[in-house]
This record gives sequence, C-alpha cells and structure tokens, in this order.
Amino acid sequence: MARNTDDGRKNIIDLKGKDYLTVDASDSSNENVLSFAHWVRDMLTLMRSGNPGTIALFESSVPEPVDMLGDVIRTAFRDGFPSSYKSVFMRNNPDVGEHLAARYGVPEESILCTTGATTAIDMIYTALLSPGDRILVETPGFDIFANMARDHGVHADFYRREGPDFDISVDGILEALHPDTRMVVLTNLHNPSGVYVSDVALITLARVLAQKGVLLVLDEVYRDYLDSAGPGLDPAEHDNVLRISSLTKIFGLSTLRCGWIIAGQALLRRLRDYSERADFNVSRLSHCVAAEVLARADLFDQWRNDMMNAARPVAAAALGEMAGQGLIHPGVTLQGCTCFPQLIGVEDTRSLSQWLSAKHGVVVVPGECFSTPGYLRVGYGLPPERLGEGLARLARGLAEYRASGQKRHIA
Repeated sequence: MARNTDDGRKNIIDLKGKDYLTVDASDSSNENVLSFAHWVRDMLTLMRSGNPGTIALFESSVPEPVDMLGDVIRTAFRDGFPSSYKSVFMRNNPDVGEHLAARYGVPEESILCTTGATTAIDMIYTALLSPGDRILVETPGFDIFANMARDHGVHADFYRREGPDFDISVDGILEALHPDTRMVVLTNLHNPSGVYVSDVALITLARVLAQKGVLLVLDEVYRDYLDSAGPGLDPAEHDNVLRISSLTKIFGLSTLRCGWIIAGQALLRRLRDYSERADFNVSRLSHCVAAEVLARADLFDQWRNDMMNAARPVAAAALGEMAGQGLIHPGVTLQGCTCFPQLIGVEDTRSLSQWLSAKHGVVVVPGECFSTPGYLRVGYGLPPERLGEGLARLARGLAEYRASGQKRHIA
C-alpha cells in the first residue's frame, strides 16, 4: 500500500508489493540519503588535490570527444561564421531543430531546444505544474527530479524500481498515484542502472495516465546508447508525454549546453509561452556548433558506439568475476554507460566509496546518492585499458574491504 504524507518525506511504493519506510530526501543527516551534486563536488575536490592517478568510474557519459569537436569547429568556421549561425531568440536554431526532427522521426514543430536537460526539467515543472501539485518519481533515481520539484513547491512521491532488473510495472505505478498527482517522471535508460523500458510498456503507461489526466515525462538522455531501442513515443499520438534529451549525454558534449524537449503541440505551446517570457539562456554560438555536430551525427554516433562496444565486454568480464568471488550479486545489466551492482554484505556504501577512493584510487558513486544504500553506480564509458584498470582496483578494494571486516551486513 502507498503511504501518503504531507511533511516532505519520500513515499516509496515497491512495484513488487513490498512496503518501504519513508525517508526525507532533503535530510542530509539521514544515512540513506546523499546529494549527488554535493558528493560529486566533494569527490572532484579530493581528486584535484590528491592522487593524480585516481580513476573515475562515476562519469555518466562517454568522455568529451575533444579532437572531434575541434575538427568540427575548425571546418565550420574556416571561412567565417557558417550558415548555421542563426538567431535563437524566441525560437530554436532552425538547423538544430531540423536535424533533431530527422534523427528522432518527429515533426520539427514538436521540438523545443533548451540549454540542457536540467533546464528542460525546470521549464517543464515551472510551466506545467503549480505549487501543491504532486509528482511521482522513481527510486533508485536521480535526486534532481525530486529536489527541483520541492524547490517549485511541488510534492514528490516515490515508487521503487526493484533490482536486479529495475523494470517498471504499469499497475505498480498506477497504485502509487495520489489523487493530486499531475506528473510521472521516468528515466529511460534508467539512471542509475541503465535498464531499458520498451516502447510497448511506455505506450501502455502513457495511455492509462492520459485517461487520468496525468503527464508522463521521459528523461531519455541515455536512450541513444542502446541501438536496439525503439523510435520512442510519437508526440502526435501521446499528447501527455514529454521526452527530454541532450548532447551532454549522447555525445559527451556538455560544453555545448544543448538539450531539447519533444512533446505535442498543446504542451509545447505552454512551454514556449514560458520560455519566451523567462528563458533567454540559449547561446547562439553554442547551438550553432551543436547544429554542426548534429550535421555530422553519424560520426559521433559511430565514435560513441565503438567506445561502448569495446567497453561492455571489459565491464561484463570484470563484473562477472566480482560476482563469482561473491563481492556483488549477479545479473548486472549493461545496456547504457552506467550500471548499478548490489554488493554482498555491505550496506554503508557511502563509507565504502570514500575508502575506495582513498585506498585504491578508484571513484564510484555510492547508492546513497540514489536513496539505495548497498549499491554502487559504476560508469563504464571509458577506453578499455583504463576501464579495466579501474574495475580491477574496484575488485581488489571490495575484496580487501570485506576481508578487513569494514562492512555492515544487510539484515
């Protein structure tokens, strides 16, 4: 059963029927909760001031393709500003919109460009929700969805995606709805596990939610990592669905600050109305470069795919060995660029992650950053040699940590 509260606590519904205690997502003293942004800040500070040989397995995209980006810029600007250098005042860069429409098979008028996926989320909350509304957010999940909702005076309820498959249940989501729920937020591929939810399941969910007047937001920043993913939900057929993505994740190009929302006309009118009144942050120059990148998207797709095709066997072998040693539970999904293995015998992964960084020079994200202690998010979008060394350090560290007795058993 769902437990609805009005005091800012998380309401967690397990999609497999179990009942979980509620926790306050804003309570930094709670050992089950850790701000992802604050954790990254602290880890980057340690890495920049400490051992330069530390390997970061916390990245959630492929590395920035600096050389490729440099080639694009040199070619495009060789004879001055290219034709893609167009005004973005009160509109998308037309070339970006055209390329995205062709890439995702949607009408150009169903796309609204933003300064990134985070801005897209903020815009959706501001334009489509009101203080006192409720949203339903997944857990484990990226904490920004709930934190930003709270900043807008919107209450976040939670439903649990249970490992190791981290799939969704349409019935479970519907059971977790509150009468005041206005929006359901999903990541696909799932952050942190990288698990893919099929278009068939999402279409079923979208249709049922539409009957209830509930919007469905799909954060799809990792979707392009999976070649077998379907085309995505058609905004013309599902007018309660909003799809978000960005160049930050699909190509590792956070420097361009280029994101977008795909939605039906009625929702986009409301979003554009807000954007034209309040959001003037899109850069004409960066979205010009984004247009040039998207004109060569096949090269960037191939680069990402080649890197991930080389990385996944390395990750699969290393994680398989860890499972064989009894360090992690088997069945870890490798579909995107991150995975979320559950540790055996270790609950306090916050302390573990700090210890691994200090003692073994490898940085992984503790499950507490996703309100799920006992797990680690591992980013594996790295060149094979560096990835292999990072995972070897992780395995040695986990074995030593267990042997030394520095663990907390899960009851």
